[in-house]
Amino acid sequence: MFSALRFLPAGFLLTVGLLGSSYQAAAQTPTKQWDRRFGGNQSDSFSALQRTPDGGYLLAGSTVSSVGGDVTQAEIGNFDYWLVKIDASGTKLWDKRFGGFSDDYLSAVQPTADGGYLLVGSTRSLLSGDITQDSRGGFDGWVVKIDANGNKLWNKRFGGSADDFLRFLQPTADGGCVLGGSTISPVGGDITQPSRGGVDYWLLKIDANGTKLWDKRLGGSADDGLNSLTSTADGGFVLGGSSVSAIGNDKTEASRGASDYWLVKVDASGTKLWDKTVGGTANDYLNNVLMTADGGYLLAGSSDSPVGADKTQGSRGVGDYWAVKLDANRNKQWDKRFGGESIDQLSLVLPLSDGGYLLAGDIRSNNEGDVTESRRGFVDFWLVKIDASGTKLWDKRFGGTAENYLVDILPTPDGGALLGSETLSGLGGDKSQGSRGSTDFWVMKLNPFGTITGARPAAGRQQLGVYPNPAHQRLRLRLPEQAPRTGLHLSLLDATGRVVSQQALAAPGPEVWVELGSQRAGLYLLRLEGPDGYLATQRAVLE
Repeated sequence: MFSALRFLPAGFLLTVGLLGSSYQAAAQTPTKQWDRRFGGNQSDSFSALQRTPDGGYLLAGSTVSSVGGDVTQAEIGNFDYWLVKIDASGTKLWDKRFGGFSDDYLSAVQPTADGGYLLVGSTRSLLSGDITQDSRGGFDGWVVKIDANGNKLWNKRFGGSADDFLRFLQPTADGGCVLGGSTISPVGGDITQPSRGGVDYWLLKIDANGTKLWDKRLGGSADDGLNSLTSTADGGFVLGGSSVSAIGNDKTEASRGASDYWLVKVDASGTKLWDKTVGGTANDYLNNVLMTADGGYLLAGSSDSPVGADKTQGSRGVGDYWAVKLDANRNKQWDKRFGGESIDQLSLVLPLSDGGYLLAGDIRSNNEGDVTESRRGFVDFWLVKIDASGTKLWDKRFGGTAENYLVDILPTPDGGALLGSETLSGLGGDKSQGSRGSTDFWVMKLNPFGTITGARPAAGRQQLGVYPNPAHQRLRLRLPEQAPRTGLHLSLLDATGRVVSQQALAAPGPEVWVELGSQRAGLYLLRLEGPDGYLATQRAVLE
């Protein structure tokens, strides 16, 4: 899925799409504002973007480069975790490197309540370098906690006797995280459930200190690769990926073709609630799942299937974008195919403020079919705007002179967006800087193209003051200095992540009394959200 997986064992996962997240954009066609390249003298593999409270960004991935270019720390092993901090204009501020004596691939970065970050990925290093626990088997999941300046605080390793990969994380109301990935290990080590087939979905819950609380395994009789992990309003999670399994074990619906989209809903404790199979008669790879405003789901991936089963449009080329809309009861509402004559891979789906969606991924096709612009290089980024019914409104292409793989997108406060990618291109096309080495990180800032809502919140020390704490039915909030004073909404979440109350805060001052109503005694999370992705949180005990 994400770009670092090109370096993992062949055939372990089922899809070659890209990791992504869901944000909002608007209907105006985007244009490039600036771009920046970061890298060393060899391969640097990009995986994720994260906003920081000072208006800058963290760029996350892996590197095998030695000191030179933008890499300031010597290699620890082969591939190491690599983190680059930039300001709002794309200027590099610092970089950090973490790893053991073998291969370590960083997949995701998530802010923590204390202003630091969790780095999540996979390692096959033994106890060495920054790794303080020995190998469980082949590849293991590896979690690194850092402070706001990139200094390592602790690290944890999770896995079984074979290969286990962690690639996603979602924060939970109790201050911990649910981690998601895939496993082929039998019971042993951190794996507590037997194999369902070949590759299985794998969930792992940790607390704020990285201590494992539970793990869950989901799969059919063959290979099932997890490519998306999304939290839901009820405190549960939706898992999306690709499956070649028939009915059996956790899979309750028959396969449609060689590989299908497979959607699984679990509750806050990882217990399976339902599953859904969607596909055509050939190969369909699910890369991203969006929870839609009507309570349904938009599934985004790639397909080479002809008309048949759940697919109502034939292929344009070797592979196309394929978007499938489900209602709240998982009934298919529509499906749409977009592409040209070659291989086009849909990785990300973003909700738009007008009710439409932005589809984003990689394209090898030239200007034919649904593609209106000529290629820049061999592989380019391709953005497609569709309305709420899946009708295409416009498409836009960006790229350099060679291969460019779009991995992540973040909205920016001015209404634009930041694209995060991996590139093999030199100077040319939309790329204004030459190559550092083999592959480099490449970020591109798009000009404002409409009001962006539902943005990923900035990370950092945005914590509410709460007193008294413990409280009863009423408490006082002290707002952070950076908090906006209009458009604020306060949610109260219980220990399972379920929203138990919500209210708007109308033009509050620095402090405001809040009525919480009658709630059960226990630990809760207060979540304050505002314009431009503002977020502040604090835990409170209600008696």
